[in-house]
Amino acid sequence: MSKRNLLVVPECEQMLQNYREEIAMEFGVHRSIQEMDAISRSMTKKIMSKTNKNNEVEECE
Repeated sequence: MSKRNLLVVPECEQMLQNYREEIAMEFGVHRSIQEMDAISRSMTKKIMSKTNKNNEVEECE
């Protein structure tokens, strides 16, 4: 991370997080923790499935 991205006042992190969440909700892209966890699990399963299929193909060759 470059120095210009560091917060000058570390205590303002919570304010910035609230601001990000507010903007995300206005644009309709905010998701709850549970939704993000479900999406992450789904993506992980898909990646693992593709990896397993690729490994099976390589073993057959």
